[in-house]
Amino acid sequence: MGPIELDGRTLEGGAQLIRIALCLSALTGKAVQIDNIRGNRSGGRGLKAQHLACVKWLSHACNAHVEGAEKGSKTLLFRPDAERTGLSPAFKKNSIYGRSIYQCELDIGTAGSTGQALQAILPFILFTKLPTQDPIQLTVSGGTNVSGSPSFEYIKYVLLPTLQSIGFPPMTIELQKRGRSHGGSSIGSYILEIQPREEMVLPAFSFGLPDTAGSLQPFSHLRAIFLGPTHCHDEFKAYFSWRLKSQKSPWPDDPATEISCEDSQHEKRLYLILIPTIPTPPSPTPSSSTPSTSSTPYTLGADHLYFKKITNHSRAIREMVDRVTAELQSRWEGGTKVDENMRDQLVQL
Repeated sequence: MGPIELDGRTLEGGAQLIRIALCLSALTGKAVQIDNIRGNRSGGRGLKAQHLACVKWLSHACNAHVEGAEKGSKTLLFRPDAERTGLSPAFKKNSIYGRSIYQCELDIGTAGSTGQALQAILPFILFTKLPTQDPIQLTVSGGTNVSGSPSFEYIKYVLLPTLQSIGFPPMTIELQKRGRSHGGSSIGSYILEIQPREEMVLPAFSFGLPDTAGSLQPFSHLRAIFLGPTHCHDEFKAYFSWRLKSQKSPWPDDPATEISCEDSQHEKRLYLILIPTIPTPPSPTPSSSTPSTSSTPYTLGADHLYFKKITNHSRAIREMVDRVTAELQSRWEGGTKVDENMRDQLVQL
């Protein structure tokens, strides 16, 4: 049977199609061929180092035959070994401090996005049945805070809790070192630990229809994380606190707002993420019209990695705070329970 043929110019014409297609191919054992890879991208089309890292990881994981796995390639054939049995070679069983775990590793080799790479390999890991009920420890190296992709903070506070809410096991993540492409390139890493799954089938999940204006719930908690030079921290806190007081609902009072700052170790590095916790609105029970309150809150995320030339830190901080708060306000008013980044992560599940 021939491979499923895909045109890399479909929809956005970027690398998301590659990540999803290869992950599903590795899981199902069905071959796929992608032509015109990243065909809608202006300049630098074809495979980049971060894409090749995912191709190589998945091909190793499922013993795939691959053609076109080279930098700049615009065509890729990925044919998994449909007869493969036993433990995937991506996992190694080890004992650490008396704990039995499965270890696996993804090294991008550059400051390429680790958040985007997870989109390709994490579903494979989550849906792979292992011989024993032991945790999985995944070490990922590359860019942890780079433009146009989920940051480490987004993964920790938005992605992982959302995955757990739809039926996946608890997952914890620990930052080893930040990896950045702005203000000098550096490679970072983190360790993601996934608890074992007893049931490999993911139950059907739904986030329901968007909340209407009358059912929108205010934030019960707001986490703000700012990465910037230390001399900017006090100014950020002052302006952000003022901005919250000037906002309309849903912004919480000060006791429900948690602000943390970290030295970005470079004058050019500014990053802000806002993560609200939002109660699920009451909904009628099947037997009564009396509302019943759900116990499962949800989280959204809005962030910005400042990429313009910084000539005035005060101006840049105000611009960034205004942008991120407005974006979060818009998402809340839209009634969505998952933001755009999260929809990208959930689409193949």
